[in-house]
Formats: sequence, C-alpha cells, structure tokens
Amino acid sequence: MPPGIGLLRRDLLETAYAMACIGFVDVNIWMIVGFLLAAYSVVANDSLQTLGTYISSNRRRTPKVVQMIFICSVTIVVLMLGWFLKDGDPAWGRLSVPGKEFPLPESFSWVYVLPPIAVLALTQWGAPVSTSFLVLSSFQPSNIGTLLTSSLAGYVLAFFVGLTAYGLGLWLLERSVFRRAQEARDFNRIWYVLQWCSTGFLWSMWLVQDLANIFVFLPRRLELVPMAICTLVLCVGLCVLVASGGGPIQAVLRSKTNTADLRSATVIDFFFGLCLLYKAFLSTFPLSTTWVFLGLIGGREIALRIKEKEFEETFTNQDSGGIARIIGSDLWKAFVGVVVSLVIAVGIQPLVQIMGG
Repeated sequence: MPPGIGLLRRDLLETAYAMACIGFVDVNIWMIVGFLLAAYSVVANDSLQTLGTYISSNRRRTPKVVQMIFICSVTIVVLMLGWFLKDGDPAWGRLSVPGKEFPLPESFSWVYVLPPIAVLALTQWGAPVSTSFLVLSSFQPSNIGTLLTSSLAGYVLAFFVGLTAYGLGLWLLERSVFRRAQEARDFNRIWYVLQWCSTGFLWSMWLVQDLANIFVFLPRRLELVPMAICTLVLCVGLCVLVASGGGPIQAVLRSKTNTADLRSATVIDFFFGLCLLYKAFLSTFPLSTTWVFLGLIGGREIALRIKEKEFEETFTNQDSGGIARIIGSDLWKAFVGVVVSLVIAVGIQPLVQIMGG
C-alpha cells in the first residue's frame, strides 16, 4: 500500500463533512466520498500514462517538494481556466455533450462509490485500467458503446503515431540514449527544460480529458468556493502520489525501453500530449487515455524491436522478454480492466434500483 493511503482513509469522512458544510449545498455525503476516492484512485492509476515518466526520470534528480509544486501549479491553472471558460463546469464540458450526457443521479447513494474503490483495487494489482470505462459507464451504461469506439480510435491513432515516429527516425535517439547509459555519459542540460515543458503540456491535456472521471460525482456547475476546495483536494492527492513514487502501476512503464531516461521520457510525454490534444479537438466526448497511452508505447516498442533486428544491435530492454510478452501483458491487464468495468457498470444498475436511484 503506497504511503499516505492510510491517512487518506482516516480523514475521508472528516474531509467529506467539512466539504459538505462549505458551499456544497446540493451535495450529499456519498457524492463527496465518491469524489474524494475518485480524486485519488483515478490520478494514482493514470500516473502510469501522465506522470510516470516524469516521476521515474526525476527520482534522483529533483527534490519531491519541487515536483509537487510544479504539478500542483499546472493543475490549478487548468482547473480554474476550465471552470472559467465553461461557465462553472469543472469537467471542461465532457459530461454534458448534447445527446451523450452523463447526468447526475437524482438519488445518489453508496452504490456509486463502488467504481473508484474498484479502481484502487486494480491499481494495487498494477493494471492499467481505463478509469473512463469503470467510472463513467457506471453512471450512464448506454454510453458504453461510444466510450469503447472513442477509446479504440485513440489506441489506433497513438499506436501508429508511435510506430511511425520511432520507425522513421526516433529510434536513433533511443539507440543513442542506450549507448550513453551504458557508457555512463551525461546529457545536455537543455533536456531538463524540455522534459518539464513536455510534462506540463501532457499533464494539462490529461486533465482536460480525464477530469470528467473525477467530477462526475459532483454537480455539473460549481461555485468558486467549492471549486477551490476541490482543486485543493486534488493537489493534496497529487502530493501523496509524488511522495509514494507512483505506486505499483509503474511496473508497466519500467518494462519498456529507456523510459527512466529523461530524454526518452520527454519525447514520450510530448507525443502522448499531441495525441490527446488531437482527440480533444475532434470531440468533447470522454475517452480512455489509458488506451491511448498503451497504443503509443506499444507502437514505439515494436518499432524499436524491428530496427534492432535490422541492425543486429541490442538497444532495447531485453530483461522484460519479447515484444509479444510485453505488449500482450499490457493488453491483457487492460482487457481485464474493461471486463471488470462492464461487469460493474451492468451490475450496479440493479443496486441503484433497489436503493431507489
């Protein structure tokens, strides 16, 4: 169990009560508990795709306090900007797409707290579960088909971006990174600046896409004070995440080539951010950013393995096995996450009816 989860659980009800007393007029205790659990579980799971490379490459280079300040600053800017531009909507409008809305249940009970708990459990297993499927589909099962289509399109797009970019030229960078690591040679300091820029860009794009998975528990419009409190809660969760080093889901990332290297991490973050930006322009409907990430690193790893065989020179991570094992393991865990998501989404509805939801 990552450090800080015990404290989070111990203070959960006290924090929920305090939030309920400060500006959350139309919110009950289960909505706030669901938001708090989602705020931690969604970010902890998605640290694989967004902050994973940043945390790995800065583990021994940057004080954790500095990392926390940087990540929280980006978070505050994106949340408050979206709240202002979308007229009080904390989720950048992704829960209110005409004809594909995710409405807040009229009667909100403990049943809706089950999805973020499932996310926490799957995160401890190290599964790159799609929080969009698991959380959003529980609120509106009729949108599962659209979620699946949108996410598959994102996976295919990112896969071919990774395959093309690394197959055409970026494999040269990865080979150089591998050689320099073997020779213990340092790199140009400009990569520090580039990596922080790419992380800020990626993290902001992820927030625009996935805030819906967190704010689905709260009203679709928030006043300034409740929005400020929610932002503070998210920042506290991010600080716990950085302090714990990313959690067990980091194992998926460490099996890939050079992902702990600052230069490789910078390029991965940049291309992932571009994919999310492109999808954000195409549609305001939510998608699984986890699938987009798996597509990108899958296409990247295949391209590197192909080039490696062409030149008969080893410059990829061989300790994690062959390409079929690496990609297959990731897709298997993602598939399990989808199955669990669908089971919960379908199974939760009878409970909702029983509870009068």
